[in-house]
Amino acid sequence: MGIHLERALLFCTLLVLTHGLEIPDPDHIDYIRQQAKAVINTTVSLKCGSSMPTLFIWVFSKTEFDSSEALAYNYGLGPKTLPLANTLGDPFLAVNTSSLQIMQIQAEAEGIYTCQALYDTDKGPRVTFYYTHLSLQGQQNTAKGSGSV
Repeated sequence: MGIHLERALLFCTLLVLTHGLEIPDPDHIDYIRQQAKAVINTTVSLKCGSSMPTLFIWVFSKTEFDSSEALAYNYGLGPKTLPLANTLGDPFLAVNTSSLQIMQIQAEAEGIYTCQALYDTDKGPRVTFYYTHLSLQGQQNTAKGSGSV
């Protein structure tokens, strides 16, 4: 179940939202794995490819759990973030990109972020899954020169 069920559900969601857009060969879906590290209370930028997809959805799951929840999406009507995203920090989708940025990132944000991107190309539609494992470190030390002599 787990990650394979997540892929199937997200894939079906995008196909329904595209109103009948057919993927010629689902076996040719791309899967990209990435690592990201951040310090609690700083900003992290999670990438979803190098070009803007036609449609995309960001999903989050805690490392130790199989369940996933939607965080943000853009189905062609402008980017939207969902309430879960606010529990992880101060999220936003950068303008004209599919990058998810989280400012003041919280400890709860450690986990796996999946961006499912649908690209409408001249050669037909293409789907890419970007899996990013985010690891967090303790709070950033903002005090300078505060050591003992």
